[in-house]
Amino acid sequence: MKKKGLLLFAGFIAFYVLVHSIRHLPEILHGRLSWKGETTYTLSIVRIVADMVFACLFTLLPYLLLYHFYPEKKFKLIAIGMIISLTSCFFISFWWTGFMEHAPVRLSSYLPQTVFFCVVNVVFGMIFYFVRYAQYKELQEKETALQNKQSELSFLRSQVNPHFLFNNLNNIYALVYYKSPQALNAISGLSELLRYMLYDTNDTVALTTEIAYIEKYIALQQLRFEHPSDVEFKIDGDLDAVNIPPLLLIPFIENAFKHGDDSVKDWLNISIGTTNDRINFYCSNIKATKELDATGGIGISNVKRRLELLYPGKHALEIIENDELFVVKLKLNYGK
Repeated sequence: MKKKGLLLFAGFIAFYVLVHSIRHLPEILHGRLSWKGETTYTLSIVRIVADMVFACLFTLLPYLLLYHFYPEKKFKLIAIGMIISLTSCFFISFWWTGFMEHAPVRLSSYLPQTVFFCVVNVVFGMIFYFVRYAQYKELQEKETALQNKQSELSFLRSQVNPHFLFNNLNNIYALVYYKSPQALNAISGLSELLRYMLYDTNDTVALTTEIAYIEKYIALQQLRFEHPSDVEFKIDGDLDAVNIPPLLLIPFIENAFKHGDDSVKDWLNISIGTTNDRINFYCSNIKATKELDATGGIGISNVKRRLELLYPGKHALEIIENDELFVVKLKLNYGK
C-alpha cells in the first residue's frame, strides 16, 4: 500500500509539473525565468513551484479524504475534512502570494482569480478517485467471483470422490460376499485409483494420465465378472501435450457401468481423441432393463456444472437417451 501511495503521489507531481511547464512555456523558451523574479520581465521560479504545490494539494487532499472515508460511507468526515483542509490550503496560498508580491493582496481580488482553478483541481481529484474506486470494485468483484468459482469447483470435485467410492465399495462388497478370488485384486485396484483421486490436487493433469485412470477404472469394473465384459475403448490423436481437469470424464463412464447392460455384446463403446485444439469424447452404452438405483445420480449433473465453470462457451455436450441407448458426445476446445 505504501508503494502504491508513493507512486500515486509521484504521478500527481509529474502531472502538475507537466501542466504548469506547458502553461509557462513562453517564459521558459524566452528565458524570462529567474529564481526570485527581480524585474517585471521575469517570472519567479519559486512562484511557479509554489503554484504547482498548491494545485497538487487541492487535488490530492480531496482524493485522500475520499480514499480513507468514502468506502465506509463517512460522509460527514469527508465534508468536514474538505472544508477545513481546502480552506486552510486556500489561505496559505493567499498568504504566500502576498509574501511573494512583497505587498498586501486584497482577498476580494485574489478570490475571483483563483477560485476557478481551485474548483477545477478539487473536481479533478474527486473524479480521479471515483474512477480508481470503480476499477477497484470491478477488480474486487472479479476476485470474489473467481474465489466462488474455485470453491464451487473444489466442492464439485469433492462430490466425485464419495460417489465413486460408494459405487465401488458396493462392487467389492459383492465380490467378498460371494467369496470371489478377484476381491483382493479389486481392493488393490481401488487403492490405486483413490491414490490418484486424493493426492493429485492439480487444476489440470495430462490427458494421458486421465486416460490411464479410466483404463484402471475399467479394469477394476471387469473384476466383477468371471469373464471380462465386451468393452471397446479407442484412443486417437496426439495426446501428449493436452491437459484436462482431473476426473472430468469418469462420471460418464461410471454412469455407463452402473446403468448399462454388460451382458450383451458391444454394450459399451468409449473413444477419446484430439483434433485441432479440441478433445472429442464419446461414450455409448446399451441400457439395462433393471430398475435404476435411486441413490446415485449426482455424476452427470456434477460434470455438467464443472464444464460450465471450466469451459464457458468452449464446450459442447450432447446427451442422447432412448429406450435402448445412452449416448454422450462431448467436445472441449482447450486451445486459446
